[in-house]
Order: sequence, then structure tokens, then C-alpha cells
Amino acid sequence: MRVGLTLKVKRLAVCQFILICVLTVTWCIIAYAHSVDAADIVGQNSGLSKSAPELQLISQLPGQVARPESVNKSWQTELSNSVRQPSPYQPTVAYVYVRLNTVSQINLPDKTYNVSAEVVLEWQDGRLAFTSNNQEANTPLKFNGNDVDLILGKIWSPSFTIGNEIQPRETQNRSVQVAPNGWVRVYEQFNDVVKFDADVHTFPFSNQTLTLAINSALDDRSTVRFSVQEFNFSSPDPSQQIIGRWSLKKLNANTKSFNRLDSKLSFPQILVLMHIQPKPEYIIFNFFIPLFVIFIAAAAVTWIDPTQTAPHTAPRVLGTIILILTTITLKFALAREIPAVSYITLTDAVFGITVFFLILSLIMSCTIIFLKEYLQKDVLAKALNINFRKAYPLLYVACMSTVFLLFHVVNWNS
Repeated sequence: MRVGLTLKVKRLAVCQFILICVLTVTWCIIAYAHSVDAADIVGQNSGLSKSAPELQLISQLPGQVARPESVNKSWQTELSNSVRQPSPYQPTVAYVYVRLNTVSQINLPDKTYNVSAEVVLEWQDGRLAFTSNNQEANTPLKFNGNDVDLILGKIWSPSFTIGNEIQPRETQNRSVQVAPNGWVRVYEQFNDVVKFDADVHTFPFSNQTLTLAINSALDDRSTVRFSVQEFNFSSPDPSQQIIGRWSLKKLNANTKSFNRLDSKLSFPQILVLMHIQPKPEYIIFNFFIPLFVIFIAAAAVTWIDPTQTAPHTAPRVLGTIILILTTITLKFALAREIPAVSYITLTDAVFGITVFFLILSLIMSCTIIFLKEYLQKDVLAKALNINFRKAYPLLYVACMSTVFLLFHVVNWNS
């Protein structure tokens, strides 16, 4: 019995030993696999493809490496100095380049438009100068992706915002370049929805000015000064970049300043102005042709003589009523393309005069019918009809010319 029990104990001990060995080997394999994966992740996040100057520049940035809470005052002073402007005695000049890729969805009722643009900021910071180990001494260091936030978060940079945007801009691409002499270049490509002030006094002939306000986000004019170096469209033909019924008339940019509610200081601003005008085909097909058709139809209706026979009475009155309703419908259709305003536009005046003359034609038709059918004054009714059909087109053209001349002389666009 004792011999059999001893054999069982030995077998149990051997099984336990084997089980422990298997678990130990399994744990070692798992630990090795995790260490390899961790090394790969660390290598990817730390940018193993970076050159020696890049790693040296990042390592020199204060606060790049996590430090204990008990940092000394000297390091705090060093960190605060690193995010200050390069020159403490005069504003740093930031050279700005603006390139417009597309301008689309110009919405007059909402006073907004979509823009896709590229902005480059360049400035000199001698504290970032380094000695390049490349064969070409002037080869800059280039940072993309997550490294952009890393670099810009540790150095001074003149960040910008779009002052007249209605929602945060959508950044498509960003990069940072640092030259050996400390010349920094920040590039950003973005899409944004921007608002502008629409002037529709002479709609549909009115020109519009699309504004793009590039404001300094944090630094006032005592810290940074913007200098516009370039502003243009990415294509030599801007009509390919402006999508819709508009064409570019003029493009310019001004350096200005603006005030914020939380500060009494003034901040630098670059105001890009795109002066656009409606394309001629839009005005012809949406304004002149419908108006001309209404004028011809209204003048033709006056040649229907209600004094001859009774059946001619209904087409003249009914035709005039249809033209009145058609003109009002066209007016409301064009009104949907402009914002609600408190002043009288050229469209209001033109269609108002058209409706007035159509109502006058309707009243004259009813008067002629009344003179013939009820007062039995056929001669007077016929003479009134002949004189009105001759005077109607002349009076209409004269009134329209006066309205166009008045809006042109007053120059509502000024």
C-alpha cells in the first residue's frame, strides 16, 4: 500500500513540475511578444525615420520630456522664455502667403460662401538655428502629421484664425519646416464656410465683395506684424476656381488691425477682398429675356380690339391678368436669390413698374369695354384703344430707362 501511494505522489509531483514548466514557457512567449509589439509601437510613434538634426531639435525643446512635478524655478523660466516671441523689443514680422484654390456655393440669401485655401506663415527665430549634418547646408527640417502639433506646441508661432468664419475651419494638411538659420515656415491647407456682407441694391447687376479675414489668434501688434507677400488663385484663370454664376473682377489684400472684446490692444489682420460680378449669361437668361417676353406679350394684348366683337373681350382681360400673375411669380422667384433687406432693390423697382403698367392696361381694357357696352360710345372707346396701344410701349420703355438711369447715377454700390 505504501509503495503504491509513493508512486502516486511521485507521479503527481512530476505532473505539477511539467505544468509549471509549460506555464513558465507560455508566459515567457507572451511577454516576449508584447515586448516586440511595444517596441514597434514606440518606434512608430517616435518617428524612427527622423534624421539626427530632427531628433536633436525635438530633444532641445523645453518640456519635450516628461518631468516630475518638483521642477525647479530655473526650468520654469526656461520654458516660459521658449514660447515668447523671438525679439522681445520689437514685433516679429510674419510673412504671409495666401493661395485660393476654390470659391464655391456663393449664397446671397445666407451671405456665405465656401472657400478652399492655402496659407503659409514665415518668420525668423534664431533660437531654432542648428548645424545641419546634410551635404546641403541649407536643407530644412520637415515635420508632418502629429509632429506639427508637437513642434508648434513647444515654440513660439504666430497662429491665425479666420475672423469671419461661421464654423471652425477644416484643416486638410499641415507641415512645418525649420531651416538651419532658424527660418520657420508653417503651411496649412483648409476648407471653411465664410460669411460676407451682400449688397443687392442693383440686383441682379450688383457686384459682391467676398472677404477672407486672416486674424492673429493670440498675439497683438506689439508682438507680431503681418506682411502680405502673395495672394492669388492657384490657377492662372480664376474663372476655373470660382464655381457658379460669378466671375472675378478684382483681387486685393490689405493689412489692417482689429480689436477684441477681452483686450484693449489691437491685433494684426489680413483682409483678402475678392470682388466678383455676375456672369452676363445669368443676367440675360434670368432677367432680360423673361422681362422682354412679358413686355412683348403685354404690348400685343393691347392690339386686341374689344370694340369690334364681344368674343375679343375675354382674351384681352384674361391675358392681362395672366401676365400680372406671371410677373409676380417671377419676382418672387428672383427674391429667393437675395437676402431679406429693408431697402428697395432694382429688381423691386423694375417688376413694380411692370406690374403697374399691366394693371393700367387692365384698367384701360375695362374702361374701353364699359364705354362700348354700357355707354354705347363706340367712337370714344375706339379712339382710346388706339391711343393707348401706341402710348403703352413708349411709356413703359421711358419709365424703365429712367429707373435704370436713376440706380446707375445714385450708385447704390458705393
